[in-house]
Amino acid sequence: MLPADLLLALGELLIVIVFALVAIRAKALDRGGFLASVAVGYAVFLGGGWQWFLIIASFFILGVGFTWFKYEYKKSIGSAQEKGGARNWPNIVANGGLAAVFGLTELVFGGSVFAVLFVGAMSAAASDTVATELGLLSKSDPRLITHPSVRVSPGMSGGVTALGFLGTLLASAAIGTVATLVGVVGGAFPAEIVLVAITGGAVGSVADSVVGATLQRKAVCVVCGKPTEHFMHCNEQTRRQSGLSRIDNNIVNLIATIAGAAASLTLFALLF
Repeated sequence: MLPADLLLALGELLIVIVFALVAIRAKALDRGGFLASVAVGYAVFLGGGWQWFLIIASFFILGVGFTWFKYEYKKSIGSAQEKGGARNWPNIVANGGLAAVFGLTELVFGGSVFAVLFVGAMSAAASDTVATELGLLSKSDPRLITHPSVRVSPGMSGGVTALGFLGTLLASAAIGTVATLVGVVGGAFPAEIVLVAITGGAVGSVADSVVGATLQRKAVCVVCGKPTEHFMHCNEQTRRQSGLSRIDNNIVNLIATIAGAAASLTLFALLF
């Protein structure tokens, strides 16, 4: 008979796999995204148990849900995510890789520090995703965060809208509420955890916009002439116009989660 600890670990892995299978069945993940989500989800589950996994699952559902919301309209303006919004492995690693690291460190060391860092990272990831997707529906053009007088096209990195900021607050508050309900950070008042999550979400989202405006690679398609942030367009490599050559949206997302985690931990340290 298998030891109880091994049975528990296998049960946790099964839950993660089933969740990822449902996501791939719903076309919310591609095959690479499936493998990455299992790896990230299992690391989070091992360190933080079902409570942490529920938070990262909430982030995923929030992100995919807002991506699918009015998807056809976003597609008509050329700003919808590719492949129907299905997440690939770089996207999963960029948004959840830091959470996986915190899960493993929680497994080894324990304590509230890594839980707070995890909540901050997830709040930042959720806030950035929801802000982007809601911002695409804004009636007014986005303004460049580093030069507010400059208007940019919807979906352009560094562009911000009032509707996008509202999305930041809603998403981070949602992550904070889930974290409070499942008791991820023991000994803290619910309002404090929600505030910590909102802080991480807001700082992470702003960091994403600033880095997106200043460092992210921006290019033009050599075939159709359309501005793009992708390395490939129309099956040809794009020509860089500004930004650093290796800083793409996934790197920017990772930076946002780092900023969000750091901001949440800083506020938590001040409160306690």
